[in-house]
Amino acid sequence: MDKNFELIGIVGYGKMGRIYRKVFDPLCDRFVIVDPRAADDLETRPYGTLGDVPGDLFNHVQVWCICTPTDNHFESLETILLRNPRARVIVEKPACLSFQVDPFQALLEKYGEARVLSNRQYADSRAVREMVHALKRYDVERIDLIRIEFSKDRRPDIDAGRFVDSHFGVLGYEWSHILTIIQQLLGQDGWAVYQDRPSELQATFDDVQFVAELEERSVLPSGTKVELRSSMLGNYEFASFVPYDQLICHRYIEVNAGARRFRLQLEPRDETRFTGPPFENHFRIEDGGDVLHESTILDPFLQRFLQWTLNQLFQSDCPPLDWTSLERIISTRHSLRHHDNLVAPAQTGSGIEPD
Repeated sequence: MDKNFELIGIVGYGKMGRIYRKVFDPLCDRFVIVDPRAADDLETRPYGTLGDVPGDLFNHVQVWCICTPTDNHFESLETILLRNPRARVIVEKPACLSFQVDPFQALLEKYGEARVLSNRQYADSRAVREMVHALKRYDVERIDLIRIEFSKDRRPDIDAGRFVDSHFGVLGYEWSHILTIIQQLLGQDGWAVYQDRPSELQATFDDVQFVAELEERSVLPSGTKVELRSSMLGNYEFASFVPYDQLICHRYIEVNAGARRFRLQLEPRDETRFTGPPFENHFRIEDGGDVLHESTILDPFLQRFLQWTLNQLFQSDCPPLDWTSLERIISTRHSLRHHDNLVAPAQTGSGIEPD
């Protein structure tokens, strides 16, 4: 395979940084790694900071990938653009902390020749697209219920040293993926309506992680009920229909329309603990007790989306960053901090709620 890139930079060489390198390795000759924690990695020989990267090497990096904890995203991007005002950059989600949105947007306006995109991997999931197409094939005019849960027991990762998002809590991990899927199921008009709707929130607060579990319920003017849920404690509430090890990710989407039930169980991303090949997604359509359709969709969506994003950065019609999901996350965080629309709150850890 011909390699299209000579040099890609990765800032933050934890779990996501290593995934980025694995995805881009077939496309790139060399990598510049920036991460002070990986100083003992003899294979990568990383630089401690972006400022340590020599100018001649820095200027040859074609794309930078920011995979640090969220609270370092803005600082990393600012440093990159100061050194290369026309840089191409991929930023892991969420793009920045809530109070950094305005300076982040001002930075993009200041460096108008730069191109910056964020990881929205489910925006191009074949499995999600198949569900959207199925709704059209079955002439669904009105959705009664959308139910989505993205949960994982993140405590082993945290114990092993993976960063804790104490700013967004559970909202900083899987929630943007949930919102990306909602956007596709509702379409742009429905998404705009959803964004403006109030919701009831049930949260499990934590003294370190802010919110460790969250469930959101809302009703759109059309009567469509929306139930969203995510847990960092491995508690799965929305039942799956394909059994797998409870220790791995649970990514479940359900759409009900009349007697029909469209169910999608996305791959759990850890093939070492899953029965079947990696990237395996299960899609089922039921009508009452009857199964109308069942299929397995092999979809390496993260790999495909990151490769698409990499190339999109160099297109004349490269889209701007989509801020709508982060705006919704920030609004939800604000409600949680002020206990707006909060019902039956539970507690974990020390039980200390945020001010």
